[in-house]
Amino acid sequence: MTPQEPIVVSIPAHHTPHPSDPPDAHEFYAALGMLSVAWGRLEGHVNGNLLTIVKFPQIAPPHKMPTKWDERRKLWERAFSEVGVLQLHAERAVALMKCIVDSARDRNFAAHVIWGEFVAGAPEPTMYATILQPRKGTIEVTNSPIPVSLSMVRDAISAANQHNLEMEEFTVLLKSLLPPPTNASRL
Repeated sequence: MTPQEPIVVSIPAHHTPHPSDPPDAHEFYAALGMLSVAWGRLEGHVNGNLLTIVKFPQIAPPHKMPTKWDERRKLWERAFSEVGVLQLHAERAVALMKCIVDSARDRNFAAHVIWGEFVAGAPEPTMYATILQPRKGTIEVTNSPIPVSLSMVRDAISAANQHNLEMEEFTVLLKSLLPPPTNASRL
């Protein structure tokens, strides 16, 4: 294994908003907030369905619910391959979860970054971001900041909302097959 070249990460000590921000920066900040909520709703939806899935007798509950997307995908795929009443829906369910996991990787431009400054003269609000990737015992850092545009953020919001809508089919299915206990409280 060759040693990695040292990387210097510049972290601007800016407050938000900052005087150097473009006049339409608020649109970018608002979209990032919306992406955070849209993604949180999707992640909650997926986790809720996984919590239902582990109640099926064929699926032994894991020692700990998975927090990594690839592990969530494996649990999802296992349920749709091992639970007889779910097998008919496996192709669509697996395809959807694959898309969600791919989107999770794509949204890293907004979730695990050090935000820099706005790109001067960009046609729309665009901010530099240095991506951080947690790895066993370390954190990987992109070699150079990438420009993240308002359009990229809006596309990610749209994808999260679309996946959340598509997940509803499986929420309805799972609820119909394994309804909550009669003494459960509803919030």
